[in-house]
Amino acid sequence: MKLNKIYISGLRGVKTELNIALEKKSILFYGDNGTGKSTISDALEWFYYDRIDHLADGEIGLKGHNAMRNTALPDNKAGIFRLDISGLDLEPTKVIEVKSGKVTSKISNDNDEIKKYIASSGNENFILRYKNLDDFARSTKSERLTKLSEIIGYSQISKTRDVLKSVCSTLAKEIRTKSFDNQINHQQSQIIEQFGCNITSDEQFIAKVNELVKPFELNKKASSLKDINDILKAIRQPDDSKDANQESFLAKLLEKLVLLPANLDEVEKQYEDYKASFDAIASDADKLKKLILEKLLSTGKEVLEDDGYTLSDCPLCLETKDNKILLASIEERLRELAAVKSERAKLKEFQKSLSDQIESTIKIVEFLLSDRQIKEAENAKHKTNLDNLKIQIQKYQELTKLNPIEGKALASKEKLAIKKDILSSLQENAKKELEEIRKKRASNPKLEAYNQIKIAGNSYASIRKIKSEKLAYEVQLKTMEEIHTEFRKRQSESLQAFLGAFSERINAIYQFLNPNEKIDNIRLAPIEENEELAGITIELDFREEKNVSPPHKYLSESHLNCVGIAFFLSSVEAFNKNNKFIILDDVVSSFDTNHRKRFADLLAEQYDSYQLILLTHENSWFELVRNRIKGKNWLINTIKFSDEDGTYIDEPIKTIQERIVDKIKNNSPDNLGNDARKYLEQILKEIAYGLEVKLPFRFNANNEDRMAYELLTGIKGTLKSKKCNELLNNPVLDRLLNSTFIGNKDSHDGTYQPEMSDLKAFWQDICDFEKIFLCDECDTYISRRYYDSVEKNIRCKDGKVTYPWAE
Repeated sequence: MKLNKIYISGLRGVKTELNIALEKKSILFYGDNGTGKSTISDALEWFYYDRIDHLADGEIGLKGHNAMRNTALPDNKAGIFRLDISGLDLEPTKVIEVKSGKVTSKISNDNDEIKKYIASSGNENFILRYKNLDDFARSTKSERLTKLSEIIGYSQISKTRDVLKSVCSTLAKEIRTKSFDNQINHQQSQIIEQFGCNITSDEQFIAKVNELVKPFELNKKASSLKDINDILKAIRQPDDSKDANQESFLAKLLEKLVLLPANLDEVEKQYEDYKASFDAIASDADKLKKLILEKLLSTGKEVLEDDGYTLSDCPLCLETKDNKILLASIEERLRELAAVKSERAKLKEFQKSLSDQIESTIKIVEFLLSDRQIKEAENAKHKTNLDNLKIQIQKYQELTKLNPIEGKALASKEKLAIKKDILSSLQENAKKELEEIRKKRASNPKLEAYNQIKIAGNSYASIRKIKSEKLAYEVQLKTMEEIHTEFRKRQSESLQAFLGAFSERINAIYQFLNPNEKIDNIRLAPIEENEELAGITIELDFREEKNVSPPHKYLSESHLNCVGIAFFLSSVEAFNKNNKFIILDDVVSSFDTNHRKRFADLLAEQYDSYQLILLTHENSWFELVRNRIKGKNWLINTIKFSDEDGTYIDEPIKTIQERIVDKIKNNSPDNLGNDARKYLEQILKEIAYGLEVKLPFRFNANNEDRMAYELLTGIKGTLKSKKCNELLNNPVLDRLLNSTFIGNKDSHDGTYQPEMSDLKAFWQDICDFEKIFLCDECDTYISRRYYDSVEKNIRCKDGKVTYPWAE
């Protein structure tokens, strides 16, 4: 798809409206810094991606929307962006307006076709700005992987891989902390204690039960596990409830104590990871403190990248510095801060993981402390030990709340190590008390047999449950590990194949831009760490050295930009399925002359099937491209800025005239006065130039921004000094002077809104004025160039229109 028309109103630099008729043709725009030419690329980025990256920050807003509306646009008017796209029936229109004090935006006429088109286009990359040129070359290995993943849709694959890895890690941790083997061993010890032997099958268990109850000469015998409850009912005896409660608590205590060693080990293990990350940041805490400068540096970067900033000094400290060098320095500092943010994010991950583990470990202790039996006097020692254990675990918890920039150091692992003698003391005391309680039952054989069968039965059932849970976890872990391994293998193979083909095109473009420079074989290569894809590096052959990296260690800024261009254009070719247009916004600022010529050749020769929208403030580049595209059916325009219109295209005078005539014919006052004012200013400039009208001196572009009233009074003054009374006394001059306010009022918001009749009268005054200076036959204005020194007349080119002129 290509663009037929672009319409912008009330967005960024455009105060009134900007109509760009393309009809699928490529276009070259020239505009000085500060004219707002990037409004076009900003509006396209906002339309397709619903954000403007270089405007998106905490101060403006995460998507940059608050900066999209023109600052002079009243709240009751909407900013509008409309596209006529080949292949779409409707012209999608996006509006941004103020509602209840908040800026909101939406596609005003979306249907399923437009929604589908915008959604799929949002995955394509077709806008490149100068500031993004060397981002890929200078970025870190992991940033390159992320960037490339976003472009090729690989990020979803990477996310799946990360999820699989995370699931495997979580399952392995669960298996460790659940301590299945210790739980089984504990339950087996309970069976051995009650039955005097280990039980490994239902048959063994049933046989042992029948053996225990044989002396009681019951009229029933267990033949299956279901019969055990009937046996227990038959031999049940009254029991001391106090002892029963204490026995139940002690059994529960011993059961939970089995889980604690593995969980405490996990706390210590995760604390090591947390401490290593914490110490790495704390060792250079100043860089973390510098994160508060990120917002300031980002603002400085935004100012320097703004077309409107033309001063040669730092916007932050006001020292005189080269803007390009300053921008590069700020970008480098922001990259360093991005690395610090990544370290901080990693620390937060370790911090959360440790906090979660501490919390789950404390819950085991709190479960025991919440038992009503713990309050009994005989359990005072157990409560003290559990309280002390909880306090020791909580010491870890307190350390997860520290901030590395506060200067406080984390305690060593050895200093925090939980005293295992607490666990030993708890276990020994609980076992001893449990034995004493059970010895009391020895005098009552039935009661003794009842409790032996019940305790052993519970343990046997627990073992079966624990083994089943363990098997489920192990099968799940094995399955996930196999999936992860195979997934990683396939991912690596597919990435290698893609990078090989993609690198060939990148290298080909780079070689076109840099022939015979002994820099070759530029390629993207995956980096693996611990059998995981960790990033992508850019390797190249530099003179006699092979497979060197990173590129910014060897290449100049101009050559790095060539790598950026090659990467961008290769990604456009490979992945843009919907759109066949490319926007290049001021991308040659740091290219040397040779690269500029080669880049123009590249676009003209290899991308003529694409619709190119080139914007530049570099006059030499503009002229170079204009010369290169002759005969290729390109459009060429100049972008300018005025207080009345904001950003506008310097249209040919005939185009404006045709639009005015069309609006009058259709009785449409919309922006008619503004168009008439533009037309008047253009003809006044030509007449003033031809008559050599003297006006106050102005620098550069300001000389082009003279308004109609100043030009008219200047022309009148010249007519008076040259005694050209025929023109000077023509009433149309004063009539036009008095009616110029109509065009000015229509260009500004105010209480006075010109009627259609006023606008028609204003246009008629302009036409009458032009008529007395313009020859209909030769289509030229009277000019000093055609001065007749014999007749002392000033005239048009063929002499059909003449007036007396005193020299």
